[in-house]
Amino acid sequence: MADPKPLAGKIILVTGAAQGIGATISNYIAARGASLSLGDVQKDKLDAEAQRLSQAYPDIQVATWSLDVTDPKAVEGWVIGSKAKFGKIDGCVNNAGILGDGSRITEMSFENWSNVMNVNLTGTFNCLKFQLRAIEDGGSVVNMSSCAGIHSVPVLAAYTASKHGVVGLTKVAAAEHAHRGVRVNAVCPGIVAGGLQKNLFREVPNLTMNDLSALFQELVPMNQVAAMVGYLLGDESKFITRAVLPVDGGF
Repeated sequence: MADPKPLAGKIILVTGAAQGIGATISNYIAARGASLSLGDVQKDKLDAEAQRLSQAYPDIQVATWSLDVTDPKAVEGWVIGSKAKFGKIDGCVNNAGILGDGSRITEMSFENWSNVMNVNLTGTFNCLKFQLRAIEDGGSVVNMSSCAGIHSVPVLAAYTASKHGVVGLTKVAAAEHAHRGVRVNAVCPGIVAGGLQKNLFREVPNLTMNDLSALFQELVPMNQVAAMVGYLLGDESKFITRAVLPVDGGF
């Protein structure tokens, strides 16, 4: 019989945990026994989510941090503070991200480009920099890329470039820390039910979801993404590193 609490005793850090995929991941790994340090810029929503988790899973601990991943000092404080509180860090999920405005390259603003790159790519770099210093030998890091990190998505040049960058960071980090048994992998969801992309295409003139129907056959349930992340954080995946794993319904 499979262990119902395969992550029991593990301390896992999650960014972008206040809602959406991040909240679903947090719930999934909490149900499997992990204690959590959750970070998000939306502190009120995050605290509400943490309270729900604590009530649902009284055998775990949950800490929350007001966290802007674009601020290196804030990220450093979160990682150091989490390790001080819990005594160790076994896993990390770098999920914080934004979609940005949907527009073609020729119409995209420099501000939109910078904002998306700062959150999605530089934010992931900031997290990795401090997490990899603090994580236990044999730990696991999961970076959230996207199907846009392995394919091209029209009107999402900044998002696509940033998520390709996350894939590159993942591969380098995995190679640099393999000697410690630290695994670093990337998960690439497709368009997720309830995710960031839900209203994008209706807002872009002359390019609707119907135009992309051949590419996006169906929305991906969030719990499918969470299941992949949970697997990568656990001991059953100890021989998997530097992998880029799509959870996209065959995109």
